[in-house]
Amino acid sequence: MKNTKQQWRKRVEVFRYLYTVMMTGEKQSPLIKKSAFENYLFDNNQTKLIEYFADNQKELIKLISDNLAKDWTWERIPEVEKAILLEAVTESKALNIDREIIIDQALVTTKHFSIPSSTKYINAILDKIIK
Repeated sequence: MKNTKQQWRKRVEVFRYLYTVMMTGEKQSPLIKKSAFENYLFDNNQTKLIEYFADNQKELIKLISDNLAKDWTWERIPEVEKAILLEAVTESKALNIDREIIIDQALVTTKHFSIPSSTKYINAILDKIIK
């Protein structure tokens, strides 16, 4: 249980980093190892996620956009939920972690940082993308 909570906190730190990048419009560098807040040093997996995101941001957004419901667009998704989706999809591409864990952790993050009804469409999108 303790390890699961620690892993979730690490995912939240990456989510917050991605959210900060999106909200500030900062150009992220694959060499960035510190978050924009609290001068926290990322561990190896977090760094790997941030580097993968920095190198593949456009492709990740396109992948998510291509899996949205027909009446939805990337621009219509709230920024918090974009960051949650990006963190989960990046993790699925960059690290070898079970899809159930990634989706479950993304839904926990959604429940903490967004509105409860968002979990349904976050789950549906991630279920389509993460095989």
